[in-house]
Amino acid sequence: MGLVLDEQKETDETFEQDGLNFLVGEELKNYPGFTVDYTNSFLRKGFVVDIIGYAGGSC
Repeated sequence: MGLVLDEQKETDETFEQDGLNFLVGEELKNYPGFTVDYTNSFLRKGFVVDIIGYAGGSC
């Protein structure tokens, strides 16, 4: 799961938080919730999306 740059679609929901606008696609509406955070650690830097109840793997 990640963030992408995309054009707004009619079915997207829009949220504003702390001056940032987020578009949430229809496919994410089935998830119970998610958080968007920013990390600036030694190993990684950037936005991180965590989905509540998602136990998927990564490469």
